[in-house]
Amino acid sequence: MELRRYLRLLRRRWIFVLVTIAVGIAAGYLVTPRTAMYRADAVLYVGPGQLAQNPTELYALPGLNQILYTFTQMIPNPVIAQKAISATGVPRNAQEVTGETKAAIVTGSNLIAVTVTDPDPLVAQRLANGMSAAFVSQIQSYSAGVSAGPGTVPAEPAYVFQDANLPVAPLSNGLTRHLALGAIFGFVTAVALVLLLDYLDITVRNPEDLEKKLDLPVLGIIPLRVGVIEREPVA
Repeated sequence: MELRRYLRLLRRRWIFVLVTIAVGIAAGYLVTPRTAMYRADAVLYVGPGQLAQNPTELYALPGLNQILYTFTQMIPNPVIAQKAISATGVPRNAQEVTGETKAAIVTGSNLIAVTVTDPDPLVAQRLANGMSAAFVSQIQSYSAGVSAGPGTVPAEPAYVFQDANLPVAPLSNGLTRHLALGAIFGFVTAVALVLLLDYLDITVRNPEDLEKKLDLPVLGIIPLRVGVIEREPVA
């Protein structure tokens, strides 16, 4: 019974519901980025330059997981970014490159994926390769015998395993998702407002409302307009 009542309320205010949904869709469209972004991925290998003869020694490197995690935090760094910019000559500043660079460990491996996004696909490729090469150069400049200190990095070597390819397709800007979420949010907001307005409305619409408010039975109903009985004119 209540469900049918709610549906009647929504049908009664269908224009308001449609307008609210349209506003939600418009908001989703406005928050969608307009600039197409391209992503380039390079891959680094972290570990000894030669694989051990004994397979068990491959897993004997102390703290390798911690070193991998440390490297992922060090790669998107303004110092590394500036070296990459100097090497590639791209028209970007270190803060921009740092903000668009991400590094993540490839699950179950000694590999680190270095990802750079940029509106220009060629710049994205150059920066991904430049960031990887700059970081590898920085790591390999330290030897295992150098003691750690302020500004130094772990001595475990790193190598460029795979250069980034030129991205051919832009990343999805999420327009469809944003429009769908906007429509859903608009519909939910409209339903909530309709129910709230109905809850705040104290108008008595029918005998059932009156019985609920007064907790008394209705004995009779007086119509707002009483029909007038027309009489034939008397000759």
